[in-house]
Amino acid sequence: MSRLKGRTALVTAATRGIGYAVAERFVQEGARVYLLGRDRQRTAAAVAAIGAAGYVVADLSDREQLQRATEDVLHYAGHVDILFHNTGGPRPGRFLTLSLEDWEQALRHIFDSALILTRALLPAMIERRWGRLLYSTSSGVIEPLPLLHLSNVTRSAVAALALSLAPEVGPYGITTHVLAPAHIITERQQQMQHYRAEQEGLPIDEYRRREQGALAVARFGTPADVAALAAFLASDEAGYLTGIIHPVDGGFTRMVPVYSEVYTREIVGGDRWPKVRSNAISTDCTE
Repeated sequence: MSRLKGRTALVTAATRGIGYAVAERFVQEGARVYLLGRDRQRTAAAVAAIGAAGYVVADLSDREQLQRATEDVLHYAGHVDILFHNTGGPRPGRFLTLSLEDWEQALRHIFDSALILTRALLPAMIERRWGRLLYSTSSGVIEPLPLLHLSNVTRSAVAALALSLAPEVGPYGITTHVLAPAHIITERQQQMQHYRAEQEGLPIDEYRRREQGALAVARFGTPADVAALAAFLASDEAGYLTGIIHPVDGGFTRMVPVYSEVYTREIVGGDRWPKVRSNAISTDCTE
């Protein structure tokens, strides 16, 4: 595999999960890859494990750290052809439990970091008339998910940035894409499963079986599933595609309206949920 030979990539939040898998796949495809991580020791270990070109350290929520790290990458690499923007997820919770500080933190971590990196790397892409801007978000940008207000809103802003940029940068050979994964086996997924199981008073194994039952392919995804799509979108083969949101979810977004309504009914409680009119569409998943 050498679809990315001669290209330079920067992958953020690259020490575990989706970010690590994408960085590893980019290396396998021949790219010179730089990792951005928050923990120096863990990031250095990831570089050694996958054979990446180097790394920089920054907290994505810290604007000054991120700007310095980006300057360092450009100093080491000269330019970046491919940006894979990836972040951890903000905390879940009911809307009224989320403070203004929670919203500000989520915006800094998810949207501001995408904005800063895009502004820093785009000029060289325009000059070289080739580039790939890939943003890893969540299926919540397609259909908002229960209790994930911070993620739904801030990641949707990132998706809007990518789609808004597409017609402006397309004439320079630069494409933009949004990857919208769901139910990928990562630490974040496991944390959310435990959180939701606790909210519903279910044993974790029972909750996982129910969650998997909402997937058309009847299995959870892996970071490698996301990395495979990212490698294609970063390649010349995908040069005629841009401005697209790509669900990587095993068919989950087709079930989200039903899943969300049933889930919300269970959390809010039937006594506080309006009764369904007789002519309403059934949400029985067995039909």
